[in-house]
Amino acid sequence: MKQLLIILLLWTGHIHAQHKSITGKIYDATTKEPLAGVVIKSIDLSSKTISDIDGNFKINVTEGSLLECSYPGYKTIKVPAKEQMTVNMVKKTISLDEVVIKADPMSDITHSVVVMDEVVKSSQSRNVADLFHDIPGFSIQKRSATAMEPSLRSFKYEEMNIKYDGGNKMVNACPNRMDPITAHVIPESIRKIEVVKGPFTVRFGQVFGGIVNMITRQPVPEEYGWHGNLQSGYETNGNNMVLRTDLLYATKKFDINIDGEHRDFGDYKDGTGVITPAGFKHNSYSIRLGYNPTKNQRLQINWHQKFGNNIKHAGLPMDSPKDDSYLLGLDYKIKQLSEKVKYVQFKSYYSYVDHLMTNGYGMDKPRPNYPGMDARTPVMSNTMGGKLEVALIPKKEWLIYTGLDADIIKRDGTKTVIINNNPNTGVPLNPPIIKKMKVWQDAYIDDFGVFVEANRKLSDRYYLTAGLRTDYVVSEAKDPTQCFVAIYGNQGQRTDITVGGNVAVKYKKDDYQLQLAVGRGTRTPSMLERYIYRFIVGEDSRQYIGNPNLKPEYNNQIELSVQRKWEKFQTGGSVFYSYFQDYITPVLAPALISSEGSCGAPPKSPKVFKNVDAYQYGFDSHVSYQLTDRWLIKADMTLTKAYDITLGEPLAQVAPPNAHLEVKYNTGKYWADVRAELVATQTDYAPSFLETETPGHNTIDFRMGWKPNKHWSIGAAVLNMTNEAYYNHLNFAFKNADDLNGRRIYEPGRSFSIFFKYQF
Repeated sequence: MKQLLIILLLWTGHIHAQHKSITGKIYDATTKEPLAGVVIKSIDLSSKTISDIDGNFKINVTEGSLLECSYPGYKTIKVPAKEQMTVNMVKKTISLDEVVIKADPMSDITHSVVVMDEVVKSSQSRNVADLFHDIPGFSIQKRSATAMEPSLRSFKYEEMNIKYDGGNKMVNACPNRMDPITAHVIPESIRKIEVVKGPFTVRFGQVFGGIVNMITRQPVPEEYGWHGNLQSGYETNGNNMVLRTDLLYATKKFDINIDGEHRDFGDYKDGTGVITPAGFKHNSYSIRLGYNPTKNQRLQINWHQKFGNNIKHAGLPMDSPKDDSYLLGLDYKIKQLSEKVKYVQFKSYYSYVDHLMTNGYGMDKPRPNYPGMDARTPVMSNTMGGKLEVALIPKKEWLIYTGLDADIIKRDGTKTVIINNNPNTGVPLNPPIIKKMKVWQDAYIDDFGVFVEANRKLSDRYYLTAGLRTDYVVSEAKDPTQCFVAIYGNQGQRTDITVGGNVAVKYKKDDYQLQLAVGRGTRTPSMLERYIYRFIVGEDSRQYIGNPNLKPEYNNQIELSVQRKWEKFQTGGSVFYSYFQDYITPVLAPALISSEGSCGAPPKSPKVFKNVDAYQYGFDSHVSYQLTDRWLIKADMTLTKAYDITLGEPLAQVAPPNAHLEVKYNTGKYWADVRAELVATQTDYAPSFLETETPGHNTIDFRMGWKPNKHWSIGAAVLNMTNEAYYNHLNFAFKNADDLNGRRIYEPGRSFSIFFKYQF
């Protein structure tokens, strides 16, 4: 009996020693900010917990056991359990097309995060829009090799809110959008793209159909000292050359980053052998200065300039001998002011675009109708704005963002047309006919917004997000033409007040996430939609007339997202539905037929922007399987259907269903990537926009690379391996190009690419 008692006491003591509760805290290894929502598992006891908003956790363990810590976007790690432990999580490399569903609504405002990788750098991007090609849900609208913009679901143009480093903005000066923001940013400078697929946050300005935030790299402690790289790339189809340099000097207090690039792209040959006018030359540089007065403060100044010349726009009636821009930004952020104030952040910017479009003047190769008709349109765009945001933690379970922002846009320009020959007979005119047309009518739009967004942790598994935003928008055409006044009268200043918001509920259990989001997004009419006058801005050759009486449009969207992760397998997706109130679209206006601005050609019925009702629905999904540490298989699929209820036809410029299949191999020293794109026939199209059925296509790209040492990276690619002859549904047709008139712009045929990078 005595021996049994001794054994029992020893066993009880053993249990007491083995089973205990410990506490710890989890941080981001780079930023040292606490991570909320990290799943911590005790491997021996199979007990689990989740870190709170401050990164704290408490868990039962056995002595000497391991804790497994996992968090979307970070490497899963195993660490020995101990009292008052500190865990540092390291972000994992995410390939271009990987989408991570919003991991923690208490601190992460994005629904997806996309990080650039070296595989992408094995081929030469024409502009930033190329980076969106492989992201599920996105398509590219193409007017030319530089006039390319991402389109998300049915959203395009100002329906998407595209920002640069969280607050900076550039607005196109050209009404034909020859110069979107994606044409002014160096593609290689983008390190991360954040995407919100709908009106599910109120913190980045007015939002109707989604937010894109393109983020440049900021130095981390591992990069202190001198660093830099030299890059060069060449692509055979077009004799495309890219030269780039990047230099960084960083200390704990101060850092400076200088980068520059030269891009020289030529005309390419499509899969049918037709030469597409696509050449351009760009020279860009940027300077970023950072200063850290204390460990919780940062001041940063950004300066960027781009110079473009001899830019060909195959899908537009004119080209660009000059497209220059500059951007100045100032950011200041102070973190952890107190237990209640997580941070205060201030952003401001000013950007200017100086753009010239012509049909021949200043170009190496004029259009066929030059100099019989000499058309020149110098336009400029001035944009300034800023944002003040405060993040508050009134209680442990709460995180509240509140602030105000502003975007002030001004545009002006005059189109001058000298008609030297009769466009119908070719007979010289003496004297020539000279016409001057105001493009923007000296218009401006001032948008002032205020917002609040609250995140509440309801329990270890449930989270709630709710936001509210109101915008006060003032617009006016200060110098309207007499004909514009004859249609609408003296409008003067127009004021709009809009209110939007969002609510989202998220359930998270271990590696399973489910989120239901509802949002009401708003957008006031753009300057083009209100104040353009008899200018050809669409794919058709009709004059477009703005409408100052347009109402703001609203997107009432609901979206259900799910993600499930296993050890090697991951899958997820979203289904969505949107009802658009007062959706803005151009419609034919036969009563306004006029020879004004037609340059002697037979006049056609113009289009006037009107409010209509519409809707869209669809889904996107992705799946991946990690075969081994080196092999990965991925696939995704996207479908969007959108209809104009008022006009009784599908919405224009909506991409057809598409899918991607990818196999990746990566050892760290060697990598290879085979990617197939499968696009269905687009049978839903808008006849009133002269759209027709677009045939489906399949393409295969192959990329590979080698990193022989820490200094050198070498990449190569074969793009469109099968030399497929195809065009995307969103591509424009050739304009003013002799026998190619009306033919869609096809994508490049087979092309070989090589890339070198030296890093020091």
